[in-house]
Amino acid sequence: MSGVNQITIVGNVGAAPELNYGQNNQPYCRFSVAVNEQWKNNGEKRERVTWFPVVAFNGLSENCAAYLERGRAVAVIGRVQTREYEDREGTKHHVMQVIAEKVTFLGASRREEPSAAPRPGKPAPQSESDPDSVPF
Repeated sequence: MSGVNQITIVGNVGAAPELNYGQNNQPYCRFSVAVNEQWKNNGEKRERVTWFPVVAFNGLSENCAAYLERGRAVAVIGRVQTREYEDREGTKHHVMQVIAEKVTFLGASRREEPSAAPRPGKPAPQSESDPDSVPF
């Protein structure tokens, strides 16, 4: 029987995403997501933050690098994968990471400033300075 390896996390991006290029110039983007949990234990408020390292590949990686920033809310659907690496001292490390299959950007980016840009379902604002520019 084949198992299911799927994870969904919703949280906030840690440090700014890092876009790199691997074998055959394949883009990949690494970022971390902090998930805050809150609960009460005997009436005392408790809190815990769990950090998830995330890796996105190909076009998804480029979108993540372009639109994610520290603190932005994000939802990630993917699978958990382990990898092994050896540091400069020769010590082997095992790392568990989320391989992103879908990333949803939640909330507004802090880079986006309120502007007169049209939003879906709303027409672009018209300039009132030149009545001859009206197309009818």
